[in-house]
Amino acid sequence: GYSHALSANRRAAYGQGTGPILMDNVECRGSEAKLQHCNFTTSRDCGHNEDASVSCAIIRLRGEHATDSEGRVEVLQNGVWGTVCDDDWDMNDATVACRQLGYSHALSARGQAAYGQGTGPILMDNVECRGSEAQLQNCPFTFGSCYRGHNRDASVSCATIRLRGEITTHSEGRVEVF
Repeated sequence: GYSHALSANRRAAYGQGTGPILMDNVECRGSEAKLQHCNFTTSRDCGHNEDASVSCAIIRLRGEHATDSEGRVEVLQNGVWGTVCDDDWDMNDATVACRQLGYSHALSARGQAAYGQGTGPILMDNVECRGSEAQLQNCPFTFGSCYRGHNRDASVSCATIRLRGEITTHSEGRVEVF
């Protein structure tokens, strides 16, 4: 699965579906493992013009002593989670990663597996963001050519203020403080 939702959209933001509508008035706390574990009704008073949609993160933070706002950067490509090499890793890259996770900006960009070495493929190397990109994957990078291995995994520490809500971009949303 994905690490978290970037935004929840209403009113068929990605087009209207077809067929029966199985869930209405869905209310989740955020800790449920499955959507079906949330409270909902099977009311028939809505149409496909109200179809819900979500934009999911394809980035997460993991590692030793990692938190929601700091850790080793991992990205999802073709259904596989992998790490980012710290070659050319800087504050511009870290800021894009933090914004993609819903935080306002990065506090630090660290390398040399600061949160421990990852496993699996190294999917991104020589990341060179300008700082204005919406996603880390939109920045110039090379695919997994980090010759130093996981001892050079990139990490971030993000500001503990993040933006969330129905219409969340890197510059708008409900303010959450940790």
